[in-house]
Amino acid sequence: MTEQPEDQQLWAALVAAERERAHRRAEFYQHAKSRTAIIAQALNGSRWDQGVALEFLAVLPDDVPAVLDRLIELSLSHGWALAARQAIAPAWRTGRLGDLPQKVMALLDHADEDEYRRLAELLDHIQARDVLRELVNRAKTSADPDIREVAEDFAEPNR
Repeated sequence: MTEQPEDQQLWAALVAAERERAHRRAEFYQHAKSRTAIIAQALNGSRWDQGVALEFLAVLPDDVPAVLDRLIELSLSHGWALAARQAIAPAWRTGRLGDLPQKVMALLDHADEDEYRRLAELLDHIQARDVLRELVNRAKTSADPDIREVAEDFAEPNR
């Protein structure tokens, strides 16, 4: 396979853009005076704003606790579910989200099958095994057969 000079130029431009992006992310992180407020606003903004905010939080999760409710909400959407999980995971792993289990369990009171599944995926992704076990137990007792199916899909032997 022969390397094309044009392809190498395109690659170099992409690398330069990623380096610039990392520099801008660090600059915003270090110097923004109202960082959390800007991120919260972005999570409610355009798709571009939301995407950049989610990527920022996945790399620099200090602001995740302040916007956790919105991140959980985004984890229920099909378009942002994975990115929201990726933003939540680092903060969860470092023990900064002690209220996440209560927030997730409170949502189950009015959750449909799709929301149960997205929340189970979130808990599975961040490896919140105890909370996932609670969700599964609750889903098992649901009158809704589709919610009981979520319990089957996320039961311990399947994991």
